Amino acid sequence: MLIRRLQCEQLEVAVYETRADAGAASAARFADRVNRVLREHGQASVVFASAPSQNEITAALRNVDIDWPRVTAFHLDEYVGLPADHPASFRRYIREHLLDHVPVGAFHGLRGEAPDPEAEAARYAALLAEARPSVVVLGIGENGHLAFIDPPADFQEPRDVKVVDLDPVCRMQQVHDGCFASIDLVPTRALSLTVPFFMRTPHVVITVPGPTKRAAMRAAIQGPVTEQCPASILRRHPDAALACDQEAAQWI
Repeated sequence: MLIRRLQCEQLEVAVYETRADAGAASAARFADRVNRVLREHGQASVVFASAPSQNEITAALRNVDIDWPRVTAFHLDEYVGLPADHPASFRRYIREHLLDHVPVGAFHGLRGEAPDPEAEAARYAALLAEARPSVVVLGIGENGHLAFIDPPADFQEPRDVKVVDLDPVCRMQQVHDGCFASIDLVPTRALSLTVPFFMRTPHVVITVPGPTKRAAMRAAIQGPVTEQCPASILRRHPDAALACDQEAAQWI
């Protein structure tokens, strides 16, 4: 059930009663934007977030009306050093939660186990440049990050994919999410798409559930637009919509 809508500069924010409601709303928004692209161009490329905060939207996406074989899928990030079958791999997450259930035409994954992470970042950036995704699905991290771009972000970053060092707040979030038993087990580096790439993507769908995201949500929506809160830049995107549950929005 929808509780409240508000406009934060160009960003549409909708507060829902439950995580499931927020996920379903984001899935409907995603389907609407993808279907627009399919009608106009005959095919679409999209980028998915992969994290426990995305469980509800990925579950809802299994039931939306999309001609999935005409969709090419990418994802936001991957840990350096993790193979695709590791329990915490984001490639494994997106396959188990979505791609095993919908017949996308193709999926391109970031190879965390690649021997040269910089070369892997360049390879993936080239694939993205060719595909030119129209829709990206995002969450917001506890420190305000987007994908694995922790603060301070570079809003002028020239690369679309880069190797990043993960800060302690980001790494601890992976423990909070149940992906790792302790922070010592969380990798210290990752491959990540960057903020300028998200801002160039025509349509952005954001889902933010849970009480651990309240501070990040407050900073992103009520604070200044600043590289110290990467998610704050989403207020300047021309077609971005954020759905959250009431636990994430109790500060409103």
